[in-house]
Amino acid sequence: MKKQWILGGAGLLAAAVLVGCLWLARQPVETAPETGMKKLETVEKIAAEEPRKNMLPGLDTDAVTAAMPEADQAAFTLFLPVLRGEAAFQWVAGPYDGNESTWEPIDATLADFHDQLWDGFAIEDPPETLTLDRLAVQDVDGDGELELVLLFQDGAYQYLILRREGETVYGTSMGVRWFEELQTSGVYIGSGGAGDHTYHRMTFEDGRFADRELARKVEGASGAVYTLDGQETTKEAFDGWYAENMPGGVIWYAPDGTPFQDGM
Repeated sequence: MKKQWILGGAGLLAAAVLVGCLWLARQPVETAPETGMKKLETVEKIAAEEPRKNMLPGLDTDAVTAAMPEADQAAFTLFLPVLRGEAAFQWVAGPYDGNESTWEPIDATLADFHDQLWDGFAIEDPPETLTLDRLAVQDVDGDGELELVLLFQDGAYQYLILRREGETVYGTSMGVRWFEELQTSGVYIGSGGAGDHTYHRMTFEDGRFADRELARKVEGASGAVYTLDGQETTKEAFDGWYAENMPGGVIWYAPDGTPFQDGM
């Protein structure tokens, strides 16, 4: 599953609203031959980007922080500059973006993320800001450090997973059906269709997000086929693995700080 990466739309965005500011949009250049994904360069920016900073007007960061356990609070706070539009992140390839490609990290903000999500939709006036559905703080890749997982309603529901290495924030996006039922163990489900459940764990290596298939259950008219680490196994062995690795879903937080738990 590969994505066409076009940050900021394909052309010129003209705006001279209220303050008469004008900026030129990011436009795609140089298509990576192996994947068809597109690299971006900033053509020009005129005037301050202040009107584009607050991309999450519905997020009450104080309420979310107050609702979290102390360890999660500390991790969440480290990502606030990105959420507030005060800092960029390195947008890098994810598990379904062709990690073997020559696609290099892109210096991006949430405004760029917003523009890419809405690019290609036949909507004359897409929303100007992002609509956050929920967020969670969870060690997704098993390295002992907490990542920030955000689910946006924009672009037919997309996840953005942010992680820190030193002072650098890295991020990758995934469609909703490829990152289902995130567990407190960091395991999640990538749905290949009805009856096909593949269990993954994300990794981060050499500046790329990838994942490892841990187990799979494919149900059909003649029964179910189970695999562990790519090898066919018995239902009993699969059930034992499932009990150990699927302990329960993470705690999500609504934009107003309300904690909840469900299977999405």
